[in-house]
Amino acid sequence: MALPSFAREAIEINLRRIPWLLVAAMALALWPLAAFWRDPEMAWLRTTLLVDVASASLFLALNGPVRRLPPESFWRPAYVWTAVVLALGYMDGYYFLVARSFGQNPSYILGTIMAATIFLLPPVWFLPLLLANHLVYCVLLFGQSDGDGQLLPVLIQNTTGAVVAGLVAFLLFGAQREAYGQRQALAVANRFLRRRNEQLNDLMAITAHDLRGPLLGMRDLLRLARQAPDPGKRGQILDRVMDACVDLVGLVTRLLRAHEAEERAEQALLLAPCDLRDVVQKAVDRVRPRAETRSIVLDIRLPGTPAIVRIDPVAMGQVLDNLLFNAVRFSPDRGLVGVHLLHEDGFWRCEVADSGPGIAPEERATLFQKFHRGTTAAAAEEEGSGLGLFIAATLMRAMGGDVEHRPREGNGAIFRLTFDMPEVDRFR
Repeated sequence: MALPSFAREAIEINLRRIPWLLVAAMALALWPLAAFWRDPEMAWLRTTLLVDVASASLFLALNGPVRRLPPESFWRPAYVWTAVVLALGYMDGYYFLVARSFGQNPSYILGTIMAATIFLLPPVWFLPLLLANHLVYCVLLFGQSDGDGQLLPVLIQNTTGAVVAGLVAFLLFGAQREAYGQRQALAVANRFLRRRNEQLNDLMAITAHDLRGPLLGMRDLLRLARQAPDPGKRGQILDRVMDACVDLVGLVTRLLRAHEAEERAEQALLLAPCDLRDVVQKAVDRVRPRAETRSIVLDIRLPGTPAIVRIDPVAMGQVLDNLLFNAVRFSPDRGLVGVHLLHEDGFWRCEVADSGPGIAPEERATLFQKFHRGTTAAAAEEEGSGLGLFIAATLMRAMGGDVEHRPREGNGAIFRLTFDMPEVDRFR
């Protein structure tokens, strides 16, 4: 069966084609109306054609309002299928009406071929409808037979036409569906390429901003060191060059970690039952020296019982590192950073809270995007690549969890890690 998205696409195609079919049918009906308008023997044909023109006009008038309905509306496919049934019924009627005066004619075959080629219909629904229409046609054909021996050739010819119509409908629908799938795949690939291109542009901007300045500074410092006669002054200059090199290495390391996080997320992480308390405690120990240099208090609240969940401990450690180092970075001197491991509704959640300036409301929608940088004063003072939260979000999604931001009362921000899987029983 067709995918829902392609089914809606097919309905839209049919809605665009139906007016052309109706206009053509009305134009063809006007000629016999004019030719036999005064012929009393063709009164039945005039009546039939007038009914056809009136119904076609009604359907043509309804096409616009139906097309303006929402794509999921029931009336859009109902309109299309009603048009198909009426088209088949009209052509069957034409066949028997014309046969009364002129004998065998191609109206039935033309009707089935027309329905198969003009309409784009899923075979799983159209083929049973075509079969039901053909059975009705056969019953009427046998009912009007006068036993002159011409019934079998007519039946074989028109049955062959119906089979060809079904085959044509099947092939055309399959070709359209395949083309639609290719267009969708191409659109997805184009969106992916656009995102990659945007990320490369961002990377170039980051590189131009964060690498060019330090490199130019290092060049000037080395020039001064070469010209400085005082060995002590030369040593101070070289120390500043070393600091700049450390900053550059840190930037490159962050870029490599972001790339590594994307690569790991695209592959299957090694998930295993782990005690979150151990992973959190190790991450806190890694950030503690930096916090102590600024007299930042670490408020660690871990439960007394094991917090067993299925995670990749290395990836989880990287997530916590990014959140904790950000929290220390944005918190003021002698500030407070909280790390709380909570058990709620059968799930473990980890919260990292800082006492910094918080996240501006207009930045929250893009907070976890790649190369996002805050515009707050603290963010402007601290050099960063805008990759920490992106790495955290990427790895959490790969582990089946999520990370979200919540504003903190007063100052600061809270980042909550959640896991889709409930607590794992370590004794199973």
